[in-house]
Amino acid sequence: MRGKFQLKKKALVLDSDSEDELEGSMSIEIKSDGLKFVKEGLEVGKQGIMIEKSGVVMSITSQDLEVRKFIGKGSAATVQEALHKPTGILLALKSINAYDKEKRKQLMNDIKALERSECPFLVKFYGAYFDEGHVKVALELMDGGSLRDLVKRLPSPVIPEPILSKVTQQILNGIMYLHKIKHQVHRDIKPDNVLINSCGAVKLSDFGISKELEMTMGLCNTFVGTMIYMSPERIHGKKYSYSSDIWSLGLMIIELAKGSYPYPKASTYIEMIENIMSSPEPNLPGSFSSEFKDFISHCVKKNPEERWSTVQLAAHPWVLRYSQSEVNLPQWIHSCLRR
Repeated sequence: MRGKFQLKKKALVLDSDSEDELEGSMSIEIKSDGLKFVKEGLEVGKQGIMIEKSGVVMSITSQDLEVRKFIGKGSAATVQEALHKPTGILLALKSINAYDKEKRKQLMNDIKALERSECPFLVKFYGAYFDEGHVKVALELMDGGSLRDLVKRLPSPVIPEPILSKVTQQILNGIMYLHKIKHQVHRDIKPDNVLINSCGAVKLSDFGISKELEMTMGLCNTFVGTMIYMSPERIHGKKYSYSSDIWSLGLMIIELAKGSYPYPKASTYIEMIENIMSSPEPNLPGSFSSEFKDFISHCVKKNPEERWSTVQLAAHPWVLRYSQSEVNLPQWIHSCLRR
C-alpha cells in the first residue's frame, strides 16, 4: 500500500506505508506551525516539544538562538553551531527536512533515545522546534567532531592501543545504556557516529537508522557506505538484536586500530556480502596485544549468540587494563586537534 496524502483540518496527514505497519502504524501531521507524531503523542512546534503521555514540555525557539558557523552535512541533516543566548551555551543545531519520511524516522529515533536521558555517554539533547518545514534539533556541541574526523588529522589514520581502550570503554558505556536502560538497538555504530570533545568525552550520536534502509538495501548500492558495519544477520535480513551493535563496534575498533576497514573494499552490494560472508572472522595482526585481539574476537563472531554483551566486554581485561591507567585522553585529543 502506498502512502496516502490527505489534507485534514489544514494539516498534511501522512498515512503509514505497509512496511511501517509491521512495527505499528505511524501517522504524522504536518502543519504550517509544527509536526506531530500522532501515535507517539509527540508534537514539535515553533515553541519546542510537547509530549502528551508524560506531559513533558521542552521549550526552545529560534529567538533563543544565535546561529553561527556551518559545521557539516550528513545523510540526514545539516549541522550548524549556535549560541543559546539565555544560557551562553554553544550547541550543535541539526536541521531535518520534515517532509522527508526517512529523516522523520531518524528524528523520532533520536528523540526516543535522548528525551529524558541523563547518560553522559550520549550527546545531550536540549530540545527541538519547527521552522519553515524543518525540525531544528539542539544538541550538545562536541568540539572534536567524530572519530572519523579525528583520524583524518593524524599522520597515520590509527589510534594507539591504550588510547583506543579508553575510547572503547566510553563507547561501551553508551551502548550499554541504550541496550539495558532504553532497550534500544543503535543500528548505526560507525566512526562517523561517535563524537568527542576536548575534555576527553566520547559520546554516541544518531540513534538508529530507519527500518526502510534494511528493507530496500538489496536494491540500492548507494547504501554501501553505511552498510559495511552491519552484522551478517542484518545483511541477510534475519532477525537481529543487541548483538548486532557489538559486531559493528568490533569492525569499527579494528579499523581505528589498523587504519583500514578489515574487509577488502567492495564496489557493489553483492561484493560486500561475499566479502563478509565468505571471509574468516576478522581480527588484528600480531603487533597488537593478546588481550586486545581476544576482546575483538568476542565482538566479531558471525554467530550473534556467541558475541559478548556490553556488560561482559566492559569487564574484559583489555578494557580494565587501561581503565585506571595514567593514559591522558584529553591531552591526546588536544594534540590531534592542533594538527
